[in-house]
Amino acid sequence: MSAPCAPSCALDRLGRGIAAALAHDGADRRLVVTGGGCAAFVAGWVEGTLHRVPLGRSLPFALGLAQARPDREVFVFLGDGEAASVGGHHLLNAARRGDRVRALVVNNEVLGGTGGFPSPTTPRGGRTASQPGGSAPRPLDVAELARAAGAAWVGRETVTAGDALAALLREFVEAPPFALLEVRAPCYPAYGQWNGYATPEEMHEALERRADRGEGAPERAIAGLEPADSGRFRVGRLWPAARETAT
Repeated sequence: MSAPCAPSCALDRLGRGIAAALAHDGADRRLVVTGGGCAAFVAGWVEGTLHRVPLGRSLPFALGLAQARPDREVFVFLGDGEAASVGGHHLLNAARRGDRVRALVVNNEVLGGTGGFPSPTTPRGGRTASQPGGSAPRPLDVAELARAAGAAWVGRETVTAGDALAALLREFVEAPPFALLEVRAPCYPAYGQWNGYATPEEMHEALERRADRGEGAPERAIAGLEPADSGRFRVGRLWPAARETAT
């Protein structure tokens, strides 16, 4: 059953997409875990046994489910605040251990559920209700953190990517665990209106312009040729790289 969400963030598209990607699997074999926030909206679209747990504890709870029920598929839905902040240590170790879990991270670069506190992923200079002068720290890259920690599969897309997102969702649900898919989805109420965007549509367009779909994007990032604060991010399957799967 679908869950309500803010129309401007387009998370309903992501919800329908993940539901479609999982349509061929039996819902009775699926366990779903979320700690709340915007990610819970997406989890509400997925058929299966839903577990709502305290924020920050989604991944260890999911690990317990995976160990207790090896006959089930376990999916975790996280926001960027939980994945990179209160649950960041759990994310790193889940990737390092190779937990039999697949995690979908909704990254809107702000703690939207709190009304606008900055997240570890908030761009440097990004303004929020609690920091109108702009966030000072360098933002964390959730997908690259998971890859560096040892995740078996890592991907990233934007919520409005259409067929590209649908294809990556299908790959994600079949990927070897630990697998992480980060989906960038702007939050106009808690971030966009504080940073000069006139409409949610303008914010979506700006996010798409930041997505690097060009040739050589992975190589440029690995070589350090893309400035860390450029605001650009790679999309698609980030790991394993195409050259790794070909060998």
